[in-house]
Amino acid sequence: MEQRRTNGPAVRVIRELMGIRHGQFARRVEIDPGYLTKIEAGNRQPSPEVTVRIANALGVSLEVISYPVTVLEYAA
Repeated sequence: MEQRRTNGPAVRVIRELMGIRHGQFARRVEIDPGYLTKIEAGNRQPSPEVTVRIANALGVSLEVISYPVTVLEYAA
């Protein structure tokens, strides 16, 4: 089973290249600025819904700001 993890530093770099201020972007994505700081530093993983809002606010696909991780499922 494959899931995706948000690449916070990529979010920060793209946001900065687009000239969007931190607080302005947090409002656009509808999250707390402190939470955005933690996401961009790689210290927190947002929910899939927030990741989609981030990608949409940046105008990029999910693949641009995330990477796949494999989750192994063990039979009980």
